[in-house]
Amino acid sequence: MKNVGIVGCGNVASEILKSNLYGIEKIFLYDIDVEKMHLIPEIFTKYKFIFCNSIDELIEKSDIIIESASIIAAEKILSRIKSFPKKEFLILSVGGLVKKFNMYQYLINKNYKIHVPSGAIAGTDALEAVKNVEIKRIKLKTTKPTNSLLSATYFKTNKKLYNKMLKEKTLNIFTGNVFDAIKFFPQNINVAATLAVISGKPKKVEVEIYAKKNLNKNIHEIEIISSAGKVYTRTENIPSLNNPKTSYLAALSLISSLKKILL
Repeated sequence: MKNVGIVGCGNVASEILKSNLYGIEKIFLYDIDVEKMHLIPEIFTKYKFIFCNSIDELIEKSDIIIESASIIAAEKILSRIKSFPKKEFLILSVGGLVKKFNMYQYLINKNYKIHVPSGAIAGTDALEAVKNVEIKRIKLKTTKPTNSLLSATYFKTNKKLYNKMLKEKTLNIFTGNVFDAIKFFPQNINVAATLAVISGKPKKVEVEIYAKKNLNKNIHEIEIISSAGKVYTRTENIPSLNNPKTSYLAALSLISSLKKILL
């Protein structure tokens, strides 16, 4: 029986707790929104929950630590992993790993147990397979409903593009590298970070983001060109019911990874 810690008590945490999980003794919770954290036991009554006052406390008490909160939370957890070589860490906000990529690579090379779910895309197994040969290109084209992108940091200094996006049916709102994509769209482009981390070559990842009015799905098209050949994948994901910025598949991929660890 394992003790599981969940950082972030929002939509993804709810999806985890709705699934059929076995082998769990206690679930430790932490969220900066204390009210949200205290709602969890009222909704999910089959588990034994314990509230934590900090991420540090949660890591100390848990065997498996799940991050489903934010890039900032992922960065904080990454900075503490070195002290816990036997614990399992599941990171959903992979942008935090890209921002601290050298630290992440060091920990992985030292065999720390950091798991990155496939998230909202297909083909990560192929990307994992070709990471040790020459990768010539990794290109991501993401198309999302316009409304799900309106709160992005990118538009704070780009009002003209914001207004244009409101008028246009389909618009390319960003073309650039993975580091800028994460900086300007921290809640919208986790897929790009996943490609960067799994490939081990973040500088190879090119990102295009499109806003499309009346779209009811998140579409991710990926092209990987390596010395082993060419891979192309396309996923059309239903947005999470309570958080349209993310895809339902992202939560399901985390649940799948967690179940494998609990076996």
